[in-house]
Amino acid sequence: MSERPDLETALGRFADHHVHGLGHSKLTATAYLGDLRQILSALDRGWEAFQPRAIRSVLAMRLREGREASTVAREVAALRSFSGYAKTQGWLEADPMDSITAPKRNRKLVEVVAQKDLEKAIDLLREKSELLEGPQRERALRARRILEVLWGSGLRLAELLSLDWADVDLENGRMRVVGKGRKVRMVPLTDPARDLLAESLQGGFASGPVFPGRNGRLGRRTVERDVASALQSAGLRGADWPHALRHSFATHLLDGGADLVSVKELLGHANLAATQVYTHVSVERLKNAYLQAHPRA
Repeated sequence: MSERPDLETALGRFADHHVHGLGHSKLTATAYLGDLRQILSALDRGWEAFQPRAIRSVLAMRLREGREASTVAREVAALRSFSGYAKTQGWLEADPMDSITAPKRNRKLVEVVAQKDLEKAIDLLREKSELLEGPQRERALRARRILEVLWGSGLRLAELLSLDWADVDLENGRMRVVGKGRKVRMVPLTDPARDLLAESLQGGFASGPVFPGRNGRLGRRTVERDVASALQSAGLRGADWPHALRHSFATHLLDGGADLVSVKELLGHANLAATQVYTHVSVERLKNAYLQAHPRA
């Protein structure tokens, strides 16, 4: 067995492996580290704690404390990824996660923002941009661009933040998007999104990030605030985060008659199973509409 570094050093190497070896985003690596540190703080015995019995005990305790099964399952996935990496590095003789299974997740429908609510939020931002001046006007325009691109093209937040002007083809109304695992896909731009992006090109040409910020690129928290503020201003109570717009993109496409395989490709999913969750949402929406409208329901 190779000489083991301290756990913190090992975690840093593990994060680098996810980003540079597996092609995951820094956000994904940070999420894995957060889950790992939660578990490791509960184990509290360093490398010696990597034993099946100790890990099972901690996972069971977290479930008894009322943690969601989905949260614990995510932590199990992070542990499994780390222990597998540690074994390949020679830091563990055996993988303690080989005999551990994740708790069964409760299937929940994804949260979707209704078309009328999104249109209302966008209309309010349009009105604000026409009334305001200076930085306030620019913030309203930026929020409107964000909503149009997230809802119109189904991007993940990390994909939106990493967009460069070199990836955007305004003439043909499409974008080159680098998704999970550095998988590249082409996605269409809606006419409103294309018009707004074209308007933001002062002088007709730009380079660098499509959504710039103080430190080069717009920050994750800024986008989250812009989306939440826009949807809440429209009176929405519920899903007001960027990923809900990706859910809405997929669900509205299926509601409009798009086929599942096409939606899968637009979302950049690796397999069809990840996309099928949206069929459950659409069926549920149809069921609710039936119950509300049919006289015999």
